[in-house]
Amino acid sequence: MIEFPFERMRSQRFGEILKPVIPVRLSGPARPVNVFMLVDSGADLSMLPYSVGETIGLALDMSTRSEVQGIGDGTVPYVLGDVDLEVGGINLHARVGWALIEEVPLLLGRLDIFSELAIEFREFDNRIQIRHRTEI
Repeated sequence: MIEFPFERMRSQRFGEILKPVIPVRLSGPARPVNVFMLVDSGADLSMLPYSVGETIGLALDMSTRSEVQGIGDGTVPYVLGDVDLEVGGINLHARVGWALIEEVPLLLGRLDIFSELAIEFREFDNRIQIRHRTEI
């Protein structure tokens, strides 16, 4: 099991809030990068901003183009990409949405992730616990 603290952030509306942001090593055909991703149990798909997908060398395959809608009226255009992820020593392969715009957060969503990891949000303890499914 690995643990990460929640990230303390300031909100104008709510004051200090805790966010489940964890370090992730993303690897693509070109090279790996270390990023921080928001663990989002409400997101079907992990999302990467355009520059991150470009940096790791994802192939821009417009035949997989689609759009995803989050909270609100706007949509985000994306193409599918395949990445390798390392979270605290746990290695995974996942499909991700490579946003065709920059203005999206790095999201760690459910597809190919939550089927492999047991993620427990323990905000009252200021920690996120993650285990690979083989540890359960």
